[in-house]
Amino acid sequence: MTKIAVWAAALLALALAAAALGIKLYFTQPRLKALATDYAAKNLHRQLTFDSITLNLSGLSITNLKVSEYPDFKKGEFFSAADFSLRPSFGALLRREIKINSISASGLNMRVAETGKGVYNFSDLLAPAAPAGRNKPAAKEGSAPRLLVSSVKVRGSRFNYTNAAGDMSVKFSGINLSASDLSPSGLFPVEAGFTMAVASPHFTGEIPASLKGKVSLGGFAPEKGRAEIEKASFALGGVKGEVKGSLSNLLEPDAKLTLLIKQFSTADLRTVFKGLPAKILLPEIQAEADLKLTAKDVNLRSVTLRAGPVKASLKGRAAWNPAVTYDILADIKAQVPEIDTTLLARKAKQYPLPKGLKLPLCEVSARVGLKNGTAVIQAFSLDSSPLSATGNAAVNFSGPQLKASGTAKAEVKDFAKLAAIAPDLLGAYGLAGAASAGLKYAYSGTLAAEGKAVLTGFGAAFADHKLSGLGGTADFTMDSLDSRNLHGKLDGEDFTASFGARALMTHPKAEFDFKLARLVVKDLPAAAAQPPAKGAPAKAAGKPFYIDLSGSARIGAIEHPNFHCGPASLKLALVNISDDLRALDGSASFTAGPGKFSELYALAEKHKAAKVALYPLLVLQKTSKLAKALKLPDFNNIDFEVIEGDYSFSKGLMKLNKSALTSAVADVSSSGSINLPAETLDMRINTTLKAASGVRMSAPLGMLVKGTFADPSVKPDLRSITEQPAVKKAIDKLAPGASKFLKGLFKK
Repeated sequence: MTKIAVWAAALLALALAAAALGIKLYFTQPRLKALATDYAAKNLHRQLTFDSITLNLSGLSITNLKVSEYPDFKKGEFFSAADFSLRPSFGALLRREIKINSISASGLNMRVAETGKGVYNFSDLLAPAAPAGRNKPAAKEGSAPRLLVSSVKVRGSRFNYTNAAGDMSVKFSGINLSASDLSPSGLFPVEAGFTMAVASPHFTGEIPASLKGKVSLGGFAPEKGRAEIEKASFALGGVKGEVKGSLSNLLEPDAKLTLLIKQFSTADLRTVFKGLPAKILLPEIQAEADLKLTAKDVNLRSVTLRAGPVKASLKGRAAWNPAVTYDILADIKAQVPEIDTTLLARKAKQYPLPKGLKLPLCEVSARVGLKNGTAVIQAFSLDSSPLSATGNAAVNFSGPQLKASGTAKAEVKDFAKLAAIAPDLLGAYGLAGAASAGLKYAYSGTLAAEGKAVLTGFGAAFADHKLSGLGGTADFTMDSLDSRNLHGKLDGEDFTASFGARALMTHPKAEFDFKLARLVVKDLPAAAAQPPAKGAPAKAAGKPFYIDLSGSARIGAIEHPNFHCGPASLKLALVNISDDLRALDGSASFTAGPGKFSELYALAEKHKAAKVALYPLLVLQKTSKLAKALKLPDFNNIDFEVIEGDYSFSKGLMKLNKSALTSAVADVSSSGSINLPAETLDMRINTTLKAASGVRMSAPLGMLVKGTFADPSVKPDLRSITEQPAVKKAIDKLAPGASKFLKGLFKK
């Protein structure tokens, strides 16, 4: 037996040597090149070149292999390989196995280009399968030999893809791949690494990635293949992520994946997205995905993700054949921590973020449906300690202009806590109470909204006044406001009010009805004058802002250091109210008394409305001082029974239809007009002194007032003077000098 084995081994060695010699003698370099180029021309319809090819019992090796685009290299290069080698196991063939000890390649380079819809530069290589003949019995197949590959290694390779439009390209570079113990159906380990570079209108950047896992080829049927990803990692800018999970059907994968994106800063993405702010720290993102991916769409069966305080779940479908369509439902919940916008504004300096806001902890949730350029927010809610809101919205962003509509309900639980959000702006107002509102809104280039608000126990402090217990309702739009049942307390005094306003954004027109038990008028603090900045251009005079105001007010008492009185009433019907009063039209009337006033100038200087209403009395005070010879009462300090006024206005000119003061010392009436913008006077003041003044007049004494408010000119009405009994007696006694006496009676 030993001799037989020795002879058998010798004969086998001799046969292998003879076979190797035969292969070497037959498959010469010229013959192999001719066979390869002829095969490429007839079957691939492409040109093929290489530097060298070796075929022997150890395997096949090719260097500098190049395959042209269809039909030749004038159209470019389709595929190339710097080195390729295949080492089979001939001994395995005796066991009906196809075993390859190793496959290795380096410098692989493949270019794929889309030349039309569904047509690529390799489409000609994919010949359609021949149709099966009718009634032809299937041939019996013997069991196919098993294919085993011990090792596959690819190094330094590239893959390029360009779409038909030429506006998107994907390049895989630095491809390194290794696999071992490959079989048609069993799982075998794979490791790979590459860098993917994408250039498109929507995204441009590089993504280095690596992969480790196991793959099954499914008996060379990709739809039966599967993969287990033990770990895959990638990076985008400075953002790093990891993926693990499993895939079934390698042709159209069913995937169950876990994604982890590590904590990062917006600065890590600025190399990819130029407009992002720097140094805003973002939380780690975790996601679980169950999806189906095909060449035409992706079906998100279930996706859940968590990023710091944000939780979301997604399901739906997105397709891209050829246009991009999507129909995705998302549920989002978030717990937003307390935020100081001053710190946020420092980190995002290029954005106009307001500073000084102390945003409280709040919880946000929303259910959103995204479908082909529309977002339907089926429900959203926000809840925090000062306020809460719920509602829905529909947003269309598919067209050139954003469109949106929806409804919302909001509740301010505590105005004091709301004021704490902006302490610098609202802290001084001492806000209190609660409110709620419901509204409908729409946006299509401009915002439109309408709704109703309800105030409950609202309070505020302003200009040394205190508003408390304000309650009532108000209907509103973006351009109007209407309330008919407001009630509360002002400085502890009961009041009721109703008002309406429209055209708020352009030319407000307001009407009111107001009742107050007592009004304490307090002077506003003097505003510090701000000097103009050096080199600052003078502010151009713009179009005046006009307001129309009509209504009535009834006040039980009015108190001011310079004026106090009993019941007062006011009626207004004014249009074109502005700072300069140049276009003022309409009418105003009032009555007040009994009461007392003194130094009305101090009141008028601080309250412009009071100045207009009391203009005749202010002129009376000034002119009475100028008419010293008449020894009129001190109208700068006087008790009165009633003051009445009835004025009409036309382009800033105030006509005194009635202006009267009734007191124990004198009755005074004024007529004429006052030009409010220029403060010029054209008036007649009639004064009838009573017994309490020490002088009794049977007829009124008249004064003609011209000039300006700051510098009035007072002249006597000689006829009214001569009607006085004392004056008549003086004229009778001093007839020769009567004219001179009358002329010297008034001095400016």
